[in-house]
Amino acid sequence: MNATASVSALDRQQVLTTLGRHWNPTAALMLAATDRPLESHARGTEVFAEDGSRALDFAGSYGVFLVGHQNDAVRAAVLDVLDTAPSLIPGTAHPATAELFELLAEILPPGLDRFALGCSGAEISEIALRAAYLARPKRRKVVIVAGGYHGKTLGALTVLGQHEHREDFVSADRDLVIVPPGDARAVHRAVSNRDVAAVFVEPVLGGAYLRVPPADFMPAVAKACRETGTLLVADEIQTGFGRTGRMFAVEHSGVVPDIMLLSKALTGGFVPVAVVAMSEEVLSEARRSPQWYPGVLDGTSGSALSMAAAAATIRVVRDQNLPERAETVGRALREGLRRAARKHPRHLVDAPGIGLMTGLRTRNPSVENLISMQMAARGVHLGHSLNEQMAQPVLRFYPPLTVSAAEIERALDALDASLDWLDRRPAWLMRRITWLLRRQYRLPPALVLKLMHSGLEVNW
Repeated sequence: MNATASVSALDRQQVLTTLGRHWNPTAALMLAATDRPLESHARGTEVFAEDGSRALDFAGSYGVFLVGHQNDAVRAAVLDVLDTAPSLIPGTAHPATAELFELLAEILPPGLDRFALGCSGAEISEIALRAAYLARPKRRKVVIVAGGYHGKTLGALTVLGQHEHREDFVSADRDLVIVPPGDARAVHRAVSNRDVAAVFVEPVLGGAYLRVPPADFMPAVAKACRETGTLLVADEIQTGFGRTGRMFAVEHSGVVPDIMLLSKALTGGFVPVAVVAMSEEVLSEARRSPQWYPGVLDGTSGSALSMAAAAATIRVVRDQNLPERAETVGRALREGLRRAARKHPRHLVDAPGIGLMTGLRTRNPSVENLISMQMAARGVHLGHSLNEQMAQPVLRFYPPLTVSAAEIERALDALDASLDWLDRRPAWLMRRITWLLRRQYRLPPALVLKLMHSGLEVNW
């Protein structure tokens, strides 16, 4: 389907019916309720819909499309491998794998030059956890940060800092210690007995929480880990490859972790892949464990496509100096969001952010939803928190690092208009919408569409 094509109401109904019956009825209901057009393709910083409309992508799939949609250099690398050897026979390697490892060794903090591959962030979180238990065989405790996100597979749930996702699937674990975001003293207390295998931390807390920690947080955590022989695992899945204004977020504090997790932006959005980077010391200690065996730290083997895409993406980030661009171009976005927060305190709490990883902390879920919908109507897509139970969710602005100053100005103009519209809505409406949002999955789907004035029907 091309950008100029259109989809009739009947066709749209058919698409959503199929999605609702065979995939995700909640997602189908939300698409029907918001009347958001179905996307057909994307290019650069823009997403095109089936009706020919276009929108700026300031959601970026929560950080995946770091170098823009369909980046020419990455696309060329993928197509070249697609014509030769897109898949690998188990036990074999492709030259792109060696190239990726060489590039990672060049750009990562010194010493992080031993790698394991996976297919997702959740998978490599599990690999890191296995490595920590092997390297610290007499320790079972793990420290995590409240609100931290490391994936939702069953193994990754054991280090998930979001209890609402974890508790229904993983039993209470006395070996799991949860500390408040940015609280280095709590980390120090947690590891002081020298019985903690690893501390898992996002250098910038992402997700619907989005908190930039105090400048001394990561150095203090690293010091506590070093003094107690605790491994420090830095989850850079969302912050890596320039998103925060440095190649990696740990560089802001000069910290070198023992293990680093990388995914999301690594292939520019073309092919899923993930990498665990660890030091030789960690790997050597793991190999001395009685539980060690060859392959214990292996994950899903990366395809030649994913290896080539990852190598090409790193070259684009490095050669175009995108980390510095995230800081310089991102400054206008951060300042604009902070101005909006000061101007509209009724709706906004603050505008946390660093580099081009930023957003608006809203007063309640209804504010987040209404701003998101108004921005979409004005041609700007944002990263919705997808968490209607949070008291003050963060609506994220994660554009590609290739975004232009003019596009940032356009998004900020749309935000001004959206917030002015929101100012004219009565306070009781915000409370009513929040009440509905928190109960929307328990309401009859037909009622939801009626309340949203949708012309579609729920027939799934």
